Formats: sequence, C-alpha cells, structure tokens
Amino acid sequence: MFLQDIAKFISSYRYEQATVETINVIKAAFLDYFGITYRGVGENPSFISFNTINELFAGYNSFNLEASVIGKNVKTDILSAAFINGISAHVLELDDGHRQAQAHLGCVIFPTALAICEAYELSGREFFEAVIVGYEVGILLGKLVNPRHRNNGFHTTGTIGTFVSGAVAAKLLNLDESQIVNTLGLCGTQAAGLLESDHGGTMGKVLHVGKANYNGILSAFLARNGFTGSETIFEGSEGFLKTMVFNNGEFGEDKYSFESILEDVGSVHVRDIYFKKYPFCRHLHSSIDTALKLKVSIGDEYNHIDNVAIKTYEVAAQHNNYNPKNLEELRQSLPYAVAITLVIGEIDVDGLNQLIEYGLLENYSTVDKVNSIKDLVNKMIILSDAKLNELYPKNRPANVIIKLDESFRRGVFQNITLIPKGDFENPFELSELIDKFKNLNPIYDINKLTIIDNIENYSMKDVIGVLNG
Repeated sequence: MFLQDIAKFISSYRYEQATVETINVIKAAFLDYFGITYRGVGENPSFISFNTINELFAGYNSFNLEASVIGKNVKTDILSAAFINGISAHVLELDDGHRQAQAHLGCVIFPTALAICEAYELSGREFFEAVIVGYEVGILLGKLVNPRHRNNGFHTTGTIGTFVSGAVAAKLLNLDESQIVNTLGLCGTQAAGLLESDHGGTMGKVLHVGKANYNGILSAFLARNGFTGSETIFEGSEGFLKTMVFNNGEFGEDKYSFESILEDVGSVHVRDIYFKKYPFCRHLHSSIDTALKLKVSIGDEYNHIDNVAIKTYEVAAQHNNYNPKNLEELRQSLPYAVAITLVIGEIDVDGLNQLIEYGLLENYSTVDKVNSIKDLVNKMIILSDAKLNELYPKNRPANVIIKLDESFRRGVFQNITLIPKGDFENPFELSELIDKFKNLNPIYDINKLTIIDNIENYSMKDVIGVLNG
C-alpha cells in the first residue's frame, strides 16, 4: 500500500542521514518562517483567530501540554498554537514553497513541529528529523497530485498540507508504522482547501493553513490512542486521487503507477524550496521581477507608458483581478502587482499597507503615485501564452512588454523571467533572508537569531524561549 511505504520512510528517517546542505536549508527556512510569523501575528486574520481561540477556550488557563504563540508572550494548547501560528505564517504571502509541488510547506511544517517540540521539550535533532520528513512528504505528494489537483480547484497547501502536518506530528510522537498509516488515513479524510477562497479575496486561504496544522496534529494524537484511518485513503476507489485529482476515467492501474513515484521516497529535495521576496502570490513574482528589470530603463517616466502587455502561463494569467476590493484580493492581483512595481519599484509589506492608506483600493486618491498605479492598470492586458504555458510548472515564466508614448522615446521595452528570485536556481543569499527578517521586524533583537546556527545542540523549548522572548 502507498501509505505504508510513506510510513516506513517517516518512521525510519534519522538526523544522521541529513546532508550539511539540507541542514543549512532547514535553518534558513526556519529563520524565514520565524520572521514572517513574528510579524504576521499582528495582521487582522491572526488577530481574529487568536481572539476566537480565547473566546472558545475562555477559563481554560492551564494545559498539560503548552506551546507558544509566535510573536506574543502567550502559551496555549498545542492545537491552538499550531493553528494560530500557521495562519500568521501564511497571512503576509511571504512564506516558502515548492514550485512543482505547488504548495507552501514551511507554514504547515514549522507550526506543527514547534508546538510538539516545545510541549514535549524535544531536541533540535528531533526537530530537524521531523521538519525534513515534512518537506520530503510534502514535495513528494504535491508533485504526485499536481497540476491536476490544483487545476480541479484545490489549494494544495491546505489539502496536502494536512498530510504534511500529520507526518511531522507522527514523527515527533514516535509513532510506529501502523500508527503513522492511521495518522495519514485520518489526514486524508480531513484534507481541505478550495482555491475559490484564494481568489475570492477572503481570509479562507489562511484558514486552510491553520486547519492543516490543527487536523494533522489531531490525527497523530488520535492514531497514537488507537483511532484508525483508511490505509487506502490515497489510492482507493473513493480516495484522494480518485475524487480530488483525476477526472472520471483517468485513474486506473493501466494509466497510473506508484512505482516510479515511490522511487523518490527518501531522496530529500529540501534544497528545491523557494523563498519569497514580495508580499504577493508566487505566481506573480516572475512578472514583478521582469517589471523591476524594465524599470531600470524607464525610471520614473512611468507616466509615459502607453500600454503594458504581460504574457505568462495560464495559472498566472488567471490572477487578472483589475479591481481588488481588499488586501487579500490585492495580493492576488497581477495587474496591480506589476503596476505598483513600475511606479514604486520593489515593494514590501509596509509599502503595500501605505499605498492602501493612500487610497489604492478606493475610487479616489489625492496621491499622485497611487493614481499613476491605477492609470497603469487600465493600460494593461494580460495574456496566457501557449509557449510559456508549456514551460510550466518546471518554470514560471513571464514576459512583460511596455510601449512608451510618442513624447518619450516611442520605444518598446520588453524582458522575460523564467524563474523568479528565491528559487534554488536563482537563490537568495543568507544575508538577504536576514535583511528580509529585519525589514519585517525592525525592533527585534537580531542577535537572538544566532541560536538558530546551533539548534541541534539545544532543547527546542529553550530555542523558542530565546527567540520568542
């Protein structure tokens, strides 16, 4: 059975198998996660989720197992901590992901791992084992189900993320193979997340992450106590693949084999994750990078732009909201992402919030740059390009073409980006990740981060105690 092979890998993986490269990537990913989450806890969805948990559990001030809410001097139960931290990790649209798995993984892996490690005072080495297992399982399953799963309307971070959280929790709870299979079986029947939430401008997108953490941990604890889950939840006739991936008639032994997929189990692909620079959906980043290249030539003469054409792959082209009503919709809007870049340049969380304060989402603004952004959006066309679409998902290409008016050069400028900044082929330096952390958390004592260099030598309870203050 498929899940039995996955369970065997989860159970048997040891810290000693990890390469130096893998450990270093995990440390970088943890640094990135912590900085994003520490800042993200102040965002409205995190605020609401925190208050809702307090409302539901009012009076329950003592828990046998406690875990920290990142960015707050507060501890709560494991499930609630992982739920809130997952939401905070995803709310800024800055968390890591994997191009071909089409999922954000760190926002599910780290909240689960930290909650259990802190509560049980587990070691840094145990933390690394579980985190590596989480990335491995997430990448494997994400690549297995996509692009079909995503094209059917499912948000992989929520669906596959539930399995990932369950794998991490099962590893840390030291479950045997049978219990791990039950964990994953229970995860499969709770896996959820619809892309309508992503593109509908709601907070449902970040709820997917919180629930993936919550349901994964719950599944592992239930399985440890004898609760059973289906061992065929993935490949069964009414399982995950048949109902949530393949269309009628596509799924069958003659057309699909797990053998080639299972050959990859245990071949850790952690280095393949990407880190994000801009607070927009990852599908917009190649267009942003391309617009930044063109801005070098155009400078502040953006008012002389006659029109802009963005040619990209189909999934990215579908992010064509020309009239975002709120911050959630804005983070998914390709026209606005490119227009903001051409006018402002590289944008960060504070810059985006400031533009909203200046009336970016309103019908009227007195700020010239805001009006220039809106004007550019109205001059923009987005095209799904067949040749670029063939390159996806191995690449995420975007070609931006700008035509200037007759009073300024009368030229046409264009450029193309195949892989956005932050992927391992076009990587961040560690110094850039630290700069990202400082930009998000300017008053944080950056010296605390040195403990991440030697996590394997500490209890994770001590690590969180230092980092969270």
